[in-house]
Amino acid sequence: MKDINILILFFLLFTILSGCSKPDEKTETSHLTTIPFSDSKPFEISDLVEEQKFILLSTDEKALFNRVDKLIAKNEHFYLFDHLSESGVLMFDMEGNFIRKIGEFGQGPQELKGITDFQVANNGDIQLLDKLNKAIIIYSPEGDWKRKITIPINSGGFAQFGKKWFLAVNFDHQSENLVNNQVLGVFDNKMDLDSLYFHYPTEAVSANVYYHAGVLSTTKNALIFHRPPNDTISILSEDGELKNRLIIDFGKNRLPNEVVYDFQTINIYKKQDASFQYLNTPALLVGGQFFGTIVSTKNDFWIYVYNIDSKELHTSKVNLSQLHLKDLILPTANMNDQAIVTLIDPVTFRQDSNPKSYPEHVRNHLKNEGSVLLLHYLKP
Repeated sequence: MKDINILILFFLLFTILSGCSKPDEKTETSHLTTIPFSDSKPFEISDLVEEQKFILLSTDEKALFNRVDKLIAKNEHFYLFDHLSESGVLMFDMEGNFIRKIGEFGQGPQELKGITDFQVANNGDIQLLDKLNKAIIIYSPEGDWKRKITIPINSGGFAQFGKKWFLAVNFDHQSENLVNNQVLGVFDNKMDLDSLYFHYPTEAVSANVYYHAGVLSTTKNALIFHRPPNDTISILSEDGELKNRLIIDFGKNRLPNEVVYDFQTINIYKKQDASFQYLNTPALLVGGQFFGTIVSTKNDFWIYVYNIDSKELHTSKVNLSQLHLKDLILPTANMNDQAIVTLIDPVTFRQDSNPKSYPEHVRNHLKNEGSVLLLHYLKP
């Protein structure tokens, strides 16, 4: 009987300690795939693209924007926002007609103080990240306020995938009772912490970069996490499990950690003779291939395509003095895993070396300060 009592006591103690243990922290070296940049093969846009289509975005007064920080193509609509303005998320149909603005700014209980990220759910709900209030605000597809979800950390980027919430954890103002220098947290529907991934380096004293916590996007079967200008792309399942980590290895030309975690220091390296390379944002997974851009401290610029099945990296160096946007895949959004959306704004179009190759109505729209979406339909 004494032995049984000891066993029961041990079991209870184990149960209590297990319940008080910290959430699972995942190893950063899991499922690592390294792709040498030097081994990349050249490609032409004609190798990948079957058809191109232009969509002219409305120049309605309510639809105007200064810049686009993020563009999402989903549910037969386009959504975009400029985080420096108070225009909210702008919604367009597939013909470029303006539908509505989503999100009101102000001090009221159903108003926003600022947006740092947004997502669109499968049911059409628009989710806005209000960083200052540490909340995700949910709007209906019609733009009506639905509810507010309080988040337990300071986050710069987020995504809902399956039954989990994925939050990119800002370097500053971390909640010490939940995270300790980690970069990505996985939470359940009640916003209880499930697991943590990756770390800011111990020597980091700042994390001053535009999306300094990281960018998250979803496809049908995977969630993508990338923290520009890092050289690593992480793929996670809807259960919050790490499936793969892709590293484009720039060798001795890799951007030093000092710059990765404090982008203001990049000017030091721009003055050096060496050319340091890094991934830009976003990294889009479309039809089993990653599309993105690579930049260097010497203002070199590449488009890259990485095929997950063949594990081959293809790159195309862009001659900026002969910039022609029609010949480039500048990934801005994934449309139904069938097409890549490239945003062309009037400022960029003025640098195009061959404007006459565009249809006349497209040229006129851009010259009149309108913006255009270029859809690259991929070959099967």
